[in-house]
Amino acid sequence: MRLKRSNAIVIRLENDEFIFHNVLGQKQFSANQTALDILRRLYAWTDIEGLFEAMPDYSRESIVRAVRQLMELGAVIDEDSAAADQDDDFSTNWLWGPLTAAYHFGTRDGDFISAEDGEDLLRQQVKFVPSPPLYTLNTGSPTDVALPLREDYPEPFLTMARRRTDRIMLDEPITLKQLADCFQFSLAITAVIEDPEIVDLPLKMTPSGGGRNPYEGYVCVRNVTGLAPGVYHYSAMERTLGVVEAGAPPPFGSLLGNQVWADTAAAVIFLVANFDRPMWKYHHPAAYRVTVIEAGHIAQNISLVATAHGLVANPTAALSQDLAEKTLRVGGVTQSVVYALVLGVPAAS
Repeated sequence: MRLKRSNAIVIRLENDEFIFHNVLGQKQFSANQTALDILRRLYAWTDIEGLFEAMPDYSRESIVRAVRQLMELGAVIDEDSAAADQDDDFSTNWLWGPLTAAYHFGTRDGDFISAEDGEDLLRQQVKFVPSPPLYTLNTGSPTDVALPLREDYPEPFLTMARRRTDRIMLDEPITLKQLADCFQFSLAITAVIEDPEIVDLPLKMTPSGGGRNPYEGYVCVRNVTGLAPGVYHYSAMERTLGVVEAGAPPPFGSLLGNQVWADTAAAVIFLVANFDRPMWKYHHPAAYRVTVIEAGHIAQNISLVATAHGLVANPTAALSQDLAEKTLRVGGVTQSVVYALVLGVPAAS
């Protein structure tokens, strides 16, 4: 068995300790001197006998014990393990550096609480720490410029004004046409810029950094007229739905951080980022931020289309990441669910 330290470790100082964070396994730990010496020496694949020879001041028992603990934490990996394959994938394909990786992988599958519990926490917090202002006024500024205001709302402004998040949804179907419009006016490829020297760039109705088009759309269907329940992938070029998994998907709340209000929705659209597409052109970590922002552009169009149809598209980033990606059959180092929009029929209120 040959061993090496993981490439996915970020180290920080906390008080007088070094804190190690495995960004892929989302585990953090402090290390004693034995563990530090092991990690320092395992920069390349090394067998255990070689490690014994490199650390003559330590007993074999203490080295073996420390190695086992480090392997459990994902800090040391075995060359023949699945962890080694994942680590190699990470070091080869994640081009935006360890700090971006720490944020991206470290924010997966957070501990989400219900809206009711969240409100209770805020009621307690406001007693001690008031909320910062949620808007800034120009009142009193000597350079105030009054802007002309519309008294009427012609389209498309009326649809924009009507858009709301409404998590009380009726257990009623939406139509296939309504779902198709949500995809067409957000993700569909409407034209292609031909570039025979590099690569043709797809265009759609929302902006994309460098035309790299990182997002694919998936939908979990529960109650759509004319479409069987299941999990589907949307082909933006062909404008078709491909079956990923036939049959009823998991309860929507379980896919969305246990948000049970989503269970009565008709469908959930998931926006899945393929980070390798922008990484190929942009090597600076700022491209990660640009890619995540792009999900908002797409989601806004979906929300407006849903509003125009009298539906609601509730956006959420509270994701049960592992379950959602398993359900959609996506994932890996450079592919991730980023955002979801819960489609349904809003209650009359």
